[in-house]
Amino acid sequence: MLTRIAFVAVGALGTGLWNVFISAASRQMHPLLGALITEITAFSAGLLLFLPTLRAGRPEASAKAVLLCAGAGLSVLLADFFILKAYKEGLPVSIGGPIIIGGSILVVTLAGLFLGDRMSWLKALSILMILCGATILAGQPR
Repeated sequence: MLTRIAFVAVGALGTGLWNVFISAASRQMHPLLGALITEITAFSAGLLLFLPTLRAGRPEASAKAVLLCAGAGLSVLLADFFILKAYKEGLPVSIGGPIIIGGSILVVTLAGLFLGDRMSWLKALSILMILCGATILAGQPR
């Protein structure tokens, strides 16, 4: 369990850094160009990390898994483009980041419930508190 938590913590670090970098770049380029550079960089770095695994043979992947990953890629493009647009128009990262994370929590929670995850009162309260915090931040003046 600790290893899984460490993986998620590193992923959260990546998401937080992504917010900082994308906010800083947003005022200096077209949002679609920024999204494409982000996607190309992720693809290139991922390919370099993936190539050594090919020595062991072709990894298995079902057609469904490939389609799901393609959907995830389109979701990242959607996020990159619109978040770059929001930051380009002057949204501070200290407000945008929590809204992005709070909104993500809502989407993932609803999807998890749809897929059969159980919701305890403590989970529900924790999610509600996170969403309340994101809402309070969103209402702050610039």
